[in-house]
Amino acid sequence: MKRWLICLCTSFTLCGSIYAQEDIQAMLKQIAKLEIYIVDLEKGYSVAKEGLTTIGEIKNREFNLHSLFFGSLQKVNPSVAKYSKIAEIIADQVYIVSQFKNLLARINSSGMINAREISYINAVYANITDECGKCLNALIAVTTDGNLEMSDNERIKRIDGIYDDMKDKYAFTMDFTSKSSLVIDGRVNETHESDLLKTLE
Repeated sequence: MKRWLICLCTSFTLCGSIYAQEDIQAMLKQIAKLEIYIVDLEKGYSVAKEGLTTIGEIKNREFNLHSLFFGSLQKVNPSVAKYSKIAEIIADQVYIVSQFKNLLARINSSGMINAREISYINAVYANITDECGKCLNALIAVTTDGNLEMSDNERIKRIDGIYDDMKDKYAFTMDFTSKSSLVIDGRVNETHESDLLKTLE
């Protein structure tokens, strides 16, 4: 009986140590697998981080390019600022104002235009100078840095449009002031003829 108990205890101890060794081996295998997983995870994290950094750099570069592009659209190219039609637009406006001032001076000196007609001429003059002012404001906006986001071609087209508009106003002024002058001249001649007839009577 004693021998049997000793054998039994010995077999349990052997079995226990065998099982303990198997558990340790299994745990070591799991630890090795976890270490491999951690290494792979670190590699994956590193790749992801590098990828996100690269994406961020690309986005920043793209943003900087967009900023430069839109910033350049707000700056007026010196060649656009020297466009010959700009000087013509300004010269036309100066001429329009001088033509109306000359007409008003003739009206005052001649005394041949009545109050209603003077009021009408003044209203036309105010309207044309107001419209010329709008053209000049548009011209200033298109030729000044920071006002409008436009390419050089868009700026040139806008200036061409302002130029055509001012030319229309110039042509209207020429026609209106010359016709008004003819009316004054006609009335002055009538008055002279009438005065001449009176002296002959």
